[in-house]
Amino acid sequence: MALLATVAVGVSSCAGGADQPEWAVTTTTTAGTPETGGQAQPSTTRAPSSTTTTTAPRSRRTDLTAPRPAAPVVLPTEPGLAPVVSRVPTTDRVIFLTIDDGIWRLPGVAEKLDELGIPFTSFLTQPYAREDVDYWRRTQELGGTIQGHTTNHPDLRKTNPNRTALEVCSTRQPFEELFGQEQTLFRPPYGAVTPTVRQAAAGCGFRAVVLWKGTLNNGVLALQDGQLKPGDIILMHYRPQAFEDIQAVALAALAQGFKFGLLEDYLVGPDRS
Repeated sequence: MALLATVAVGVSSCAGGADQPEWAVTTTTTAGTPETGGQAQPSTTRAPSSTTTTTAPRSRRTDLTAPRPAAPVVLPTEPGLAPVVSRVPTTDRVIFLTIDDGIWRLPGVAEKLDELGIPFTSFLTQPYAREDVDYWRRTQELGGTIQGHTTNHPDLRKTNPNRTALEVCSTRQPFEELFGQEQTLFRPPYGAVTPTVRQAAAGCGFRAVVLWKGTLNNGVLALQDGQLKPGDIILMHYRPQAFEDIQAVALAALAQGFKFGLLEDYLVGPDRS
């Protein structure tokens, strides 16, 4: 594995615990989106539905928000295996924030990301998704999307093929019913990718297995290549230090001239219906 280089950014002003901190990341907000002709759209409560979408609404755009691509990228494929991606193949100066698990559901996390104009993808395990469905629907209203991360969070390198397939596919239909969003991406716990995992993901309709090039922990961004590169996927978790982690990646993006895109826009394509 590549040696991790650490980028530490000022987190001393962040309050710990569940309180939303006060910290200065200055951005310019633009109301509306190109798709809405500059008209801000009202938030609506999302109910379970058989109709699925691929992307989240965009309620806010700032200097940190990347424009949607004209078309999704094409990932290299192998017969019967879902492609694995840790860096989206693009020359756009765009990075992607992903947030895992869901055990800590802190008030204000999605609101802070919306305020900063940062879209994000939540990879949730099924029990945490079901414990607070309204919380997760609120993240969708604020620019987030929801994808699968198994039900029991096992290390899929240690499970037999039947158990692997069950865990990989277990969230797909339930999440589509709960959140009204097409399930297209899968993240294996611990980044445990094997041919069996890829085969299972392809078999139940996932278009990619998603890993990462950077991680956020306790307000520190660690990058496998020492600096941000176009297409980097960043991993954080729903933890008490979430606000510090958001600050760290936002300041790093600003300092290095990157914006945040939505992973589904690049790997799946915007919902044009």
